[in-house]
This record gives sequence, structure tokens and C-alpha cells, in this order.
Amino acid sequence: MSMANYTKNSNKEISYAWHNFVEKGIIAEKGLQPIIARSWQRSRNVDTGIDPTHNDLVLSKGSLEEKRADNKELISIAEPIMRDICYMGGDNFVSLSDADGYVFEAVSNVDCPIPLGGTCREEIIGTNGIGLALIEDRLIEIRKYEHYLTFLHESSCAAIPVHNPEGQIIGTINITSPFDDLQPGTAGLLKLGTQVIERQLKWRYSMQKKAESTFSLLKDEIGQYMLVFDQHGRIIDVNKKCINLLRVSREEEIIGVHFLDVVRENNAAGTIIPHPGAKFELVNDLCSIPCKAIKNNIIKSSGDESKTLLLFETVNNSSTINKPTEKLYFTFNNIIGKAQNWSTIVHRAKKAAEVSSNVLIEGESGTGKELIAQAIHTDSGRSGLFVPINCGAIPKELIESELFGYEDGAFTGARKGGLKGKLEMADKGTLFLDEIGEMPLAMQVHLLRFLQDKKVVRIGGTKPKTVDVRIIAATNRDLRKEVQEGRFREDLYFRLNVINIQLPPLRRRTEDISVLVNYFMNKICRELKKPIVDVDIATMNALCSYDWPGNVRELSNIIENAVIFTEGNIMMPEVLPSYIVNYKPMKPVKEKNLKTYEKALILDTLEKCEGNVTKTAKSLGIARNTLYNKLRNL
Repeated sequence: MSMANYTKNSNKEISYAWHNFVEKGIIAEKGLQPIIARSWQRSRNVDTGIDPTHNDLVLSKGSLEEKRADNKELISIAEPIMRDICYMGGDNFVSLSDADGYVFEAVSNVDCPIPLGGTCREEIIGTNGIGLALIEDRLIEIRKYEHYLTFLHESSCAAIPVHNPEGQIIGTINITSPFDDLQPGTAGLLKLGTQVIERQLKWRYSMQKKAESTFSLLKDEIGQYMLVFDQHGRIIDVNKKCINLLRVSREEEIIGVHFLDVVRENNAAGTIIPHPGAKFELVNDLCSIPCKAIKNNIIKSSGDESKTLLLFETVNNSSTINKPTEKLYFTFNNIIGKAQNWSTIVHRAKKAAEVSSNVLIEGESGTGKELIAQAIHTDSGRSGLFVPINCGAIPKELIESELFGYEDGAFTGARKGGLKGKLEMADKGTLFLDEIGEMPLAMQVHLLRFLQDKKVVRIGGTKPKTVDVRIIAATNRDLRKEVQEGRFREDLYFRLNVINIQLPPLRRRTEDISVLVNYFMNKICRELKKPIVDVDIATMNALCSYDWPGNVRELSNIIENAVIFTEGNIMMPEVLPSYIVNYKPMKPVKEKNLKTYEKALILDTLEKCEGNVTKTAKSLGIARNTLYNKLRNL
């Protein structure tokens, strides 16, 4: 029976066939397209009552934006053609999806039953035009009850796959009439539009190949070292001269590496890639190599994508070029986040880097206090080291010697020749006092005196030494309350709190979760030398819904665990801990009830960790001593 004859069947007949199959499992022998019958059978385990607009089936905002960014070229070509098709007549909408069935672009003159970010994969929503076109790799027309979901029984659609020049499916174009049959000739118009799109893709591809071929011939003739980065900062091309400088044996070892893994700016100013004249260090496994940028050109390629060409030369500095690489500190380039409250904090931190005033960073554990402190130090241009000390992890009997050092013979067991304290080590640099709220009152007096005169006297010594140290302190406590209750000196609090930076917990910057998930996933995959994986929609939704009591640190650990146990190229919910997948958000609490909220959070986490204090502290992202103190105060 021809397609034309199938389309003449009444909706009543198709409705009867659908009910007969769903209720009894019987496939109609007549009146039903074989392709639809096969699809129904594959869809047997799909719930016919699914609502495809439900949040569980729709990509998060961040994931949708990434899909659109990855398909910019296709959107730029297809959107004008989609608009022409949409307004040729009738009430309908035209959508563009990727090869996985996710809709990322639509043109409409009616309400769309499938939202942007919605999935049309057959295994998820059953028989539908997009899902079937991806499976059959051809033009598909579906009328009303031929759809498997009851949600789509009023609509009719046609969908056709879009191929790249190599013949691979890269997406589909779909036209849907939500309340009636499609206009006659619509399918043919859709096919013609797709052919136009594929021709444009092929033309752009051929032009790009010609340009790449020419560039490939010329890149090794360039006198300078050359790196080319994509819009995400990943290396996509390199010349032989630079390969030799990086001491890698072949190009494939450096392609895909992020620029932050090989480029360290001497005076980071928030730029992504060094500008002409800027000095930076090229870092490999053996040494750091002083370099100077000669040219930084942004090259527009197909679609809206862009590349950055960096030409540079080495700086003749024999005292540095073979120096082993020191610890690489975070810069503002490493600070990930686009939420408004986070952008404001980064701006404030950059202003703090311009001066030498003391800084107090407040925020829950795991929110990135040390990363912000490192970025301030790096951006400040101070020549000394960034020296961290955790005031809550050192016994109170030892904290004075850790900070101020000691002379030879100062006490039994003292190292011969004495020992520099952290303050001396941080001369001309930055001392980071983490968990400052845990510092004993007696030690606070000594720190206050240092802040007043900037002089260090080692234990057992008498000679003061003046040092130039910038102090950045951090705490997860409410220091104002600690002052009121007599556990922290008020004068020290005012000395430290010249510039105050308050970091929000991850649950208050939810739009950054998907960004951080993808950042950590790519970073960890590179470190573990595993292929980059995609995140399943259900996995991303679970991650975005979780409360993250341990904040960014907990998220990083969870993603590392998930990457390790992911088989294949998609991260599924099964690799996440059950308490994240099954998480039910707690009811919002008022500020005056935060203590009650904290108590409930600690006890709930303690129960999940079966009473194990070490695991509970790690999950909450706090030190064991801090957790013990909080438990005593419950």
C-alpha cells in the first residue's frame, strides 16, 4: 500500500489501532504504516501519559545554551529557511534538533508542544517525527494518533534528517501542526529546504577545507611559535616549532588541551589569551619558559564560531628558562561562573588585588575561598609566595611556631638552625589564614601585634625582622557573632575586615551548576586521559536540583567519581550517589532559623554517612574539628 493511501485513512481508524495496541498489544494488519507499527513496538515500554514539557525531560538552561553554541553554524544556515517554511501558510511551528533528538531552535506562529531543550528521542517519548527520522534516516510524516504519546494526538508533523558533508546525521528539521493535518505539499517543501541547508553546509565545508589546507602548508614556515585556540580556549592547532618547544612527540598530545594548562601570565589581567606585548610563561612537564606574545588575532570561521591565533617568541632569560615549574596559582581566568552575584564578587576581588589592604573572605566551606585568595595574590603582582595556613588544622600549641618560626634550640625537638615561620616565607607575598575563626584567643593577640607593626620575632629569638606581607583571611563562621560571644577579638576583626568578600553557597548560584559540571568533567577527563563524555539530561537535572552542602568542592569530587565509573560516552544517573539522585529539596527557611537549618543539615548528613564523622565532614566540606565543634553546640 502506498504512502498516499495510508494518509487517506481516517483519524478514527488510526485511533482504534492505537487503542488496540496500547490496551491489548495487537498490531492492526491494515491501515497502519509498517514503519509506524515497528516504532510502536519499540515504544511498548514508554508511558503514553508522559508530558514532554516536564522539567525532567527538558535540558537545563546551561545545557541548552551549550547545545546552541555547539550548533551555531547549523542554526545560522537553517533559521532563515525555517522561517520561510513556517510562514508559508497554516498554524504550525518548525523546529531544529541535534542528532540526539534535543530541540535547540524553533520558529513558530503557534504554541509549541515541544519546548526548547525538549527531547524527542523515540526511547523516551515513543513514536514521533523527529525520533523516527533519526532512526530511519529519511523523511517521516506522522498524523495524530500515529504518535505514541496522548499528549501529541492532536498534532501532525513531518521531519527529515540533516546531514553533514560526510553524510552523517547532525540533526533534523521538523514541522508540526498542533491541531490539524499539515497543509498539502508541506513535506515536499521541508525536503527542499533541507537540501538547501545541506548544500550550504557542503559549500562552507569545502571553503573551510581549502583555507585549512593553505594554512597547514604555511604554519610551519612561520618564524614564531604558533598556537590556535577555539572559542572555549582549547588548543586546536600548533606548528612544529611550538611542538618542539613543548617537548611533546606529536601534535595529538597537545590538541584539545586547555590554554590554562600550558599558559601562565606573569600579570594576569583577566584576559583569556595573552595580548601582543604581554609576557607569559609556557609550561610543560619539565620547566616554565618565559615568552612574549607577538600577535593575537581572532579569526571568524564558519557560523559564529571563532578561533584565536597566538604567535609568540621566547624571552632570552637563561636563569628562568630551565627553572623547574613552581606551584601554579589560580588566576581570575580560572574562576568559573556567570551568575550575577558571582560576577559581582569577582569584580570586587579584582579591585582588592589592586591594593595591599587586608581582606576577609567569608563563606561556607567549599565555596572557593582559597581560589579567590590565590587569584587576588596572582593579580596583585606581588613577587613573593602565596603561603596558606589552616588555623583549624594545627594544634594550638604549635600555631605560634608555624606563624612566627623559631630559633635553634628554642625548645626540645626544635630543628637545628631554626625554622622560618609562614610570615617570613610570605615576605613580599601573601599569607592566607584559612579558618581564621578557629585561631585561639591567645594567638590572636600575637597576630594583632604583627598587623600593627609588620615585625616578626621568632620563638626563642630577640631580633625583630620587618616583613612585607599581605594578609588574606577566610572563615566559614559568623565572625561578628564570634566577637559578640567573646570567642574572637573585636580589634583583630576590624584589622582583618578592611575589604570584605562574601561568597555565596552553590545553592544560591544554581545557574552556574551546569557550567561547573561541564568544566570539572572536561578537566577531570583530561587529567585521567579519558575521552570527554556528555552528561545525560536526567543526570544534569539531578545535579542541578541537589542542595550541595559541600558546595563546589563536593561537586568536583562527585564529578570525578562519576567520570571514573562512566562507561561509554554518556554520564548516566547510575554513576551518581543515590542521595543525589533521590534528593528532595528541604523547605526554605528564614534567616532567623538558619541555626535550625544548619542543625538539620548536619544531622541529616550524619545519618546518611551512618554516623561516620570523617565522611560527614568530607561531605559537608568542613574540617573534622569544625564538625566536632558544631556537634557540641547543637
